[in-house]
Amino acid sequence: SLLIVGAGGGVATMAAALATALGAHVCVTASTPEKLRRAEAAGVRGGVLHTADDWPERARALAPGGEGFDVVLDPVGLWSHSLGALRTGGRLVVLGANVAEQATLAVRPYFFGQFSLLGTTMGSPNDFRGLLDLVETGRVAPPHIAEEFALADAAQAHRALESGRHYGKLVLRT
Repeated sequence: SLLIVGAGGGVATMAAALATALGAHVCVTASTPEKLRRAEAAGVRGGVLHTADDWPERARALAPGGEGFDVVLDPVGLWSHSLGALRTGGRLVVLGANVAEQATLAVRPYFFGQFSLLGTTMGSPNDFRGLLDLVETGRVAPPHIAEEFALADAAQAHRALESGRHYGKLVLRT
């Protein structure tokens, strides 16, 4: 089971497509109801707004058996909260810090939960080739393109990215 924090971003939409294609129980968090609807339309089983204070508990309830998720993928930077959505022995994968660059962690719940924390930036070139193969053969849909910008409009693209209102990838074209 997988919870993806921040439905709507390029990494999150692609992770949801990959995990769904593999048959995982996939849920998401989002900042808006519209992003939750779009994620559910794309095949995730459900989601919660991470703007609510109790979102980790609400997310846990969506996991099989209501015991929390095997993996939480956090490209947003809410990892001190994301731990609350894990099952005992679960793994938190952190690959972003859009919301926060620092997190405070209560140590006892962390070690009693027997959690694993993994920081990552990307896979290997072989991993990327495998991803491209999955897309090329149609086993996984290509990433959703939210909007394209001319390279000359890179500043506008950056503002769009920082707004967080898009759903999918933002692309710069030369």
